[in-house]
Amino acid sequence: MMTILIAPDKFKGSLDSFALCEAMAMGVRDAAPEATIISLPLADGGDGFANVMAHYLHTQPVQAATEDAAGNSIIAQYQWNPSSKTAIIELAAASGLAMLEKECRNPLTTSTLGTGLLVKNALDAGAEIIILGIGGSGTNDGGTGLLSALGYLFLDTANRELKPCGGNLEKIKTIVAPHQPIQAKFMVASDVNNPLTGPNGATHVYAAQKGAMVAEIAELEKGMVHFAEVMEKYLRQPIAMVPGAGAAGGTAAGLLLLPHVRLKKGTDIVLSYSRFHEHLSNADLVFTGEGGFDLQTLQGKVVYAVAQACKEKNVPCIAVCGKVEADEATIKASGLIKVVAISEEGKDSFGMAGELVREKVKGLVKATCD
Repeated sequence: MMTILIAPDKFKGSLDSFALCEAMAMGVRDAAPEATIISLPLADGGDGFANVMAHYLHTQPVQAATEDAAGNSIIAQYQWNPSSKTAIIELAAASGLAMLEKECRNPLTTSTLGTGLLVKNALDAGAEIIILGIGGSGTNDGGTGLLSALGYLFLDTANRELKPCGGNLEKIKTIVAPHQPIQAKFMVASDVNNPLTGPNGATHVYAAQKGAMVAEIAELEKGMVHFAEVMEKYLRQPIAMVPGAGAAGGTAAGLLLLPHVRLKKGTDIVLSYSRFHEHLSNADLVFTGEGGFDLQTLQGKVVYAVAQACKEKNVPCIAVCGKVEADEATIKASGLIKVVAISEEGKDSFGMAGELVREKVKGLVKATCD
């Protein structure tokens, strides 16, 4: 009897990873009713991370008063398991770019303070482990907002406290840690490898999509370079070029100020908690997928992580995606045996994604079994 492992990310804006798992499972059942199906919804460090992690950690949602990246009061949600004292928090739930109207998108003034307030809420509830997904930010503040909510102070040359935002990074002279060190362990999930500064850093790669103009990008980069220097002096270790430090407008770098923190790929965290590798050892075939397969897929995305693991175990892996924008060399490098789009190029499939995924998987399973 064939065992088929289903382990996709989401089709953003169309199917979350749970719905995508179900559509793929229906396709498998249509073609091979006798097959054993294992469904593992997956995510990277971006939106959807908390819901997927909640599935494996059996958490409950908590509503908390906080603010968005522009400082507007909101109610946001995080996940909490009182038994394991573990909180799962998505930066995008409070400080996300998608939450902001275009006129409010300004990385000189936006802040991660709202995410910090969610973290503080969890710490006040007794959290000993914070799993923080930091994708989708609307900020470029180096995480100073988040840290400010936890009691860190960022002072200028006159020892005045600075408002935490991208425009004030250049003014920071001194970092003051809270009197009571934070004992909780932080696991920071990211889906990018960008350093903090430079042409591939947080500002030059992402600030424009967060609302920064050309002149503002130069100002923000100058501030980030300065912030890196202040942090390196404080921590006595290099920060600027640490892979992934530039995630979420430098939030990953700022979090290195915490006593107990680890930066990890979001995909690695989810694969671990889902016991993906254990399930893979029993699989004869794997289906994965994402909304768009392109060169970015090879930069630590779910599909790439799944495919590489399958390649190591010699388990065939097929990706069913919303669209495919990659050449054969990219597909070969991914480790997949096949990548298919759910519809022909140019054909609108947004509202029919589930049915199209089901039909594609059905045909692929039949072809594999024949």
